[in-house]
Amino acid sequence: DGLPTRDKLEMLSIESGLPRGLHGFINRLKQSYTEELVHARCKPLFHHEYCLSRLKASGYRLAVASNAVRRSVELMTEKAGLRQYFDALVSNEDVERAKPDPEIYLKTMGLLGLEPEACLIVEDHPRGIEAGRAAGGQVVRVADVNEVTIDNIQRAIELAEAGAL
Repeated sequence: DGLPTRDKLEMLSIESGLPRGLHGFINRLKQSYTEELVHARCKPLFHHEYCLSRLKASGYRLAVASNAVRRSVELMTEKAGLRQYFDALVSNEDVERAKPDPEIYLKTMGLLGLEPEACLIVEDHPRGIEAGRAAGGQVVRVADVNEVTIDNIQRAIELAEAGAL
């Protein structure tokens, strides 16, 4: 459903009587599983490295704005070999309200020194798409990370510049 873990846990406490004292334990357990998955599955992929290196070389400012916790965002970008391309990493710990609230995108745009209309937001989740649009950015939807290629991003940039997104 895309809700941050803290919101899901609060709902479980309200609806099913989950003791609030277990929220921290469940969060730690979830982070442990997430880290295991990242170590097992996050690997450098040529098409991502190529895409980001070309965009960076062309002068684009790049950032990650994720509903994940900071440690997960940092670990994923490091394990994928992509951290050096990003000017900013913004996590759910850096904002008060998670996606679909636009706060995370507005904060990221501010860190990059960019106006919303100058930003292309690549999103794979309905809550992120809603957040990006509410922030005033140009949003392109991808089904998954495999669609993040230089050809697809350049096509999206052309559509955004033409006002067709």
